[in-house]
Amino acid sequence: MRELILFMHMSLDGYVAAADKNSPPTTTDDNEPEDDGTVDDQGIMDMVVPRLTSDSDTLLLGRVVADELLGYWLTAETKFPDLTSGYRAYARWATGAHKAVLSNTEEQLPWENSELLLVKNDEDMVRTVSTLKRQSGKNIVFHGGVRTAQDLARLNLIDEYQLVVEPEALGDGKPLFRNNVESRGCFSEVSASCQKHRPIAGMPVRIEPTEDSGERPHLLSFQLQFRRNVSH
Repeated sequence: MRELILFMHMSLDGYVAAADKNSPPTTTDDNEPEDDGTVDDQGIMDMVVPRLTSDSDTLLLGRVVADELLGYWLTAETKFPDLTSGYRAYARWATGAHKAVLSNTEEQLPWENSELLLVKNDEDMVRTVSTLKRQSGKNIVFHGGVRTAQDLARLNLIDEYQLVVEPEALGDGKPLFRNNVESRGCFSEVSASCQKHRPIAGMPVRIEPTEDSGERPHLLSFQLQFRRNVSH
């Protein structure tokens, strides 16, 4: 059986979205990349994401986030010719991947190679996602939205979590786990790594520049990777 892998960004204080949003902070408000495609998490896109997508061929999304994410990535290579190699590779993967979209309403999806998964309650969610995981192929990547992520976590349908912890605190927001007693103690860590961010003037950091490079210190984002224990 193939696995469902959640890949999302998380704030330093544990939120996957601001209180007034339902999608993770992966793009700017106008849905365009910062600095013409060179954004803070370039290291994540160039090194971490390729490992994720190489073993996956399906993209699972909530309906609202599907509009945002696919609306950006399926046209990103055309709109932004200066994308980095990592961003370009992900755009091509997202275009070719099978797109499974969770929704509580029947409709015709506008994207090629897409499939609507009708889900109106927990029973539907468990049956639909379990059926998707039993199909042949590579693993399944899930990016959001937040409410769907919370439901998948609560129902123990996610096999592996890959969380990019950003060096910022939101103060308030939407957590991935909402008092989920059933999931406590059910995880085992696989790995943890860190990526440099571009310099931000005036921000205190704990990483020293190399003696010869003359570069200013960078902030770090951390990638945490852990799995749901099968026994649970």
